[in-house]
Amino acid sequence: MPHFSPTSPTVSVLMCARNAEKTLRRALDSIQNQTLRNVETVVVDAGSTDGTARALDVASERDIRVRVEHVPECPREEALNLALADARGDYLFVMDPDAWIESTYLQKLVDAVAVYHAELVVGGVSAEVVSGRRTVEMECDDEDTRYLTQHDFRADAWRHFASGRLMPATGKLFVRERVASERCRFDAQSGNDHSFVADYLRRVERVAFVGRGYRVSRELPNLGGADGARELFARLNAGYDDVHDLLSGWDMLGDPASMDMLTSRYLEMLALCVECACSGSGQGGDKGDGVRELVRKLISSERAQLAASVAKPRDGAAKALVGPIKTQNVQMAIVQARLLNVLRRGAPSTLTPDAFL
Repeated sequence: MPHFSPTSPTVSVLMCARNAEKTLRRALDSIQNQTLRNVETVVVDAGSTDGTARALDVASERDIRVRVEHVPECPREEALNLALADARGDYLFVMDPDAWIESTYLQKLVDAVAVYHAELVVGGVSAEVVSGRRTVEMECDDEDTRYLTQHDFRADAWRHFASGRLMPATGKLFVRERVASERCRFDAQSGNDHSFVADYLRRVERVAFVGRGYRVSRELPNLGGADGARELFARLNAGYDDVHDLLSGWDMLGDPASMDMLTSRYLEMLALCVECACSGSGQGGDKGDGVRELVRKLISSERAQLAASVAKPRDGAAKALVGPIKTQNVQMAIVQARLLNVLRRGAPSTLTPDAFL
């Protein structure tokens, strides 16, 4: 393959694939058709039971730039850690099998490293999310921005946390040596990328944001009912801890914009948890007294009360639930959440990349 070095690729694309037969070909094609040719793709098949394993084997047979490891079923984060350990590129790029990238995307990210001496390059993301009977499109802010000092980046980071663009690992170019030195790993317990990204951001100085080009089309699993609400609530608090600890390490907990972002995002996602608990579409005691007890737990925590007292959410559902959360009025919170579920035909109101990508 012209311009490809098996021992020293420029970029290693890391991917976990499990039962992704329907979308995998498009994802791999988009990587193989990049204008940047010195790219390897390291894919871990995490116990697929459809045609994913065979499709990956065929891809690796046809293109030496694709390397595949088959393992028993495991969380996405564990699979990504395996891919990370096997990567050889100067830079790392995380991609999911239901995504695809424009042909110049990786070259654009690598060029930003050279031009701005960036330690992290954040690419634009657009997503089509199917939830219930509704399709919602998300577009992250695609404004090109560069931060040449650590102070400038940290002072403005709240904007990118708020947009949901900063915490997912997907759509970003990481320096592999820095990943190793900061000991960044994906946490299977959290169910998201936040701890990996937070560890990487801890001492980053120069960051570049470039335009769109990473696209994903995803059908959300059924998030309704008590089980879905509990899972989202656990993820919400884990994500809150990651960002809170990062801001603390940056000495930014006294920054009004950063704290407004943190509490507002918490309230928006808490509203989604309440909606899920009241949807009645899941299992695990999500009717009657079970709903009331779960909602009481969700809205009575210290974090929930703080957020309802000081946050300024942009999301309509969160605004509607501020009063019931602040007064811990469980019945009113349930009524409001069920009304929102009916109006949106089962689709969640808060859809942001850091929650679902």
